[in-house]
Order: sequence, then structure tokens, then C-alpha cells
Amino acid sequence: MQLSELDWLKFLKKRVPKKKNVLVGIGDDCALVHDGRQNLLLKSDLFVENVHFPAIKRRGLALPASGRRGGKLKTTSFKTIGMRAVARVLSDFAACAGMPKFIGISLGLPSYIKDQQLKEILNGVLAMGKKYDFSLIGGDTGYAPVLFLDVWGVGVCKKFVSRSGAKIGDYIFLTGKLGERKFNKEFIPRLKEAAYLTNNFKINSMIDISDGFLLDLSRMLTASKKGALLIRENIPVSSGESDLYRGEDYELIFTISAKEKSIERLKKKFHFVGRIKPASFGYRMQSDTKMEAVKVKGYMHF
Repeated sequence: MQLSELDWLKFLKKRVPKKKNVLVGIGDDCALVHDGRQNLLLKSDLFVENVHFPAIKRRGLALPASGRRGGKLKTTSFKTIGMRAVARVLSDFAACAGMPKFIGISLGLPSYIKDQQLKEILNGVLAMGKKYDFSLIGGDTGYAPVLFLDVWGVGVCKKFVSRSGAKIGDYIFLTGKLGERKFNKEFIPRLKEAAYLTNNFKINSMIDISDGFLLDLSRMLTASKKGALLIRENIPVSSGESDLYRGEDYELIFTISAKEKSIERLKKKFHFVGRIKPASFGYRMQSDTKMEAVKVKGYMHF
């Protein structure tokens, strides 16, 4: 495929008509639609073997880890596969200040998956439903050459927060340290943090970190038509510079007005990492006495 992911999204936005009941469509973490009585969040997310989780061993062999994490892919339990597949959708709900109500899953099932392994995937999904109070309402199952889960969800929100609402002068915050979450373990989507923020503050924009802090922040800036100045010493990392790019942190980046009276309270609870600037300023990072343009790197889907 010759088109980049960003180019494909631009093409879709131009090609796909947006009807009146679609309040937010292609290009944000979730779609926001109005069904005549209420606003609903809609989201889908793919979770593919040897791309998002390691190839499953069969006949004593395993495919080389050539996907999303390359050689960093490690053994993932089947229950964790079910849990992570759903958690990725819940993280996108969190990014829009929403809560899940219904989840469906379309499952691509290869012949080498055993019955007990399939049941463990379901156990992971059901465990997430119990923990986050959503109903699994169905889906589809078909043969596929590799295992994949296409998870789709319906959610609700009191106030939708988009990635496109950042304003000049906003403070940029991060909900947690980068690089701490393991690629092969369950993670906690920041639904509670998103609810706390939107219930107590006026959040202008928000996005979750799936493909890398610097890349996902650049997506927010592009959608908002703004620039940013980051303060390197304020960005919390676990292992070093690579944590700025590695992705799958599933923390939230959010911006809030400089006029907010409780900024100091937020700084005690979350990580203040920079300010929103005009688009003409660009995307820069302050490190000691040096200011440089940010090199946007992270995971691109194609």
C-alpha cells in the first residue's frame, strides 16, 4: 500500500459524506452520533496475531515476530489476548470522556486454535465486562489464516472531548509515566481518570497513547491546528528516550486552559509536560538550554 495512514484518513474524510446525525466522524478516537434521543460513542479496533500479539506456537514452531513489536513480542496468555483486545476499545472511550455500555466481537479463527484456548479468550472478555460494567452482545465468527479479534463498542458520555479542541496557551498534561506497561499483560484503561477530569475541570482536548507519546500528541496538534512546546525534564519515562516513541502506554494526554484556577492541584496529581502554541510555532521540545524541533516517531499501521 502506497498511501500512509494519515493520507488514507485524509482521503476517507473527503470521500465519505457526513450526515447530520454524525456529530464527530472519521479521524477521532471514537465517532459520536445522535440517534434521536441521545448521543452515542461508537468505536472498533483490530487485534491481530503476529501484529499486536505474538504468533501462536503450533506443531512446535512459531512464526517470526515480524509485526507491531518485532522481537519485543513476548508470550501472551489467551485470557490476556481477550482482555487486551477489549481494553484497547475502552481506552478510546476514555480518550473521549466516555464509558462503555455494549461490546461486540468479530473473531477470525484459524484451525490451530484449540477449544480451551478459545474459551480462555472469552474468559478474558467476560472478566473485562464484569470489571467495567458492559454487556457482551454478540459478533461474528469465521475462518481466518491467523487469529484476530475485531472489537466494536457502544458507549455514552456526558460531554464528548475530542482531540481537536486544544487552544493556544493550554497546559498539556499526561496521566502517567511512559514505558511502564508490558506489551503482553493486562492494562487498566484510564476511564476513571477521564471521568474525574471531565467532572471537575474543563478539558479542551484529549487523546490516548497507543502509537507513541510524541506521535499521538502530534495527531492532537494536527487535528487542533496548533503547535506545542514540550518540557523534556517534565516528561516521565521508565527506560529513557525510547519511551517517548514506543507506544501502547494507554495513558491520556489532555489539555486544559491556562485560566483554570486549579492548575496547581492538577500538577500534583498528573504530569505537566508543556504548553499549546500557535501552529506557526511548530512542535518543539525544550531540553536544558536547548530547544529543538520534535522528530515525530512512533508506530505507523502502514
